[in-house]
Amino acid sequence: MLIAPLAVVFVLCTGVLAGALIAVERAIVPMLMRLPRQTWSDVHRLLDPGFDPLMPTVNKVALATGLGLAVLAPGAAAKAAFAAALAGVVGVALVSELRNVRMNRRIDGWAADGEIPDDWAALRARWARANLLRTVFAGLAFCVALGGCLLVWA
Repeated sequence: MLIAPLAVVFVLCTGVLAGALIAVERAIVPMLMRLPRQTWSDVHRLLDPGFDPLMPTVNKVALATGLGLAVLAPGAAAKAAFAAALAGVVGVALVSELRNVRMNRRIDGWAADGEIPDDWAALRARWARANLLRTVFAGLAFCVALGGCLLVWA
């Protein structure tokens, strides 16, 4: 049956998203918030290649498997749970692409320009808020995906 492998991949992907973003939120963001201007910019740019392209790929696989489960899962409650989890994954993707990735590109541009603007601390705070939002989306997606699995196999 297709549901079992889809569910395993979906839970794995939402768990990786949630786990990575929680680790960033609990360990990396507090460290970044304490760094001075140039060091913050340098460290932020060094971290990005460690997450991209892995995390966007995990997110895309989660989107595809979540969509499959929202359509194919047996029973309305399981379909609704997987659709809600999928909405959380969509939230991660939207916040990432519309907020964090755009800010990352701006930060990368500072290295090319050789100058960090005076409003860098405000951008750092906006990036941290966006990261918290996508962390919440990912955590909810993971928990609800587990709930969907319970509904299918309980």
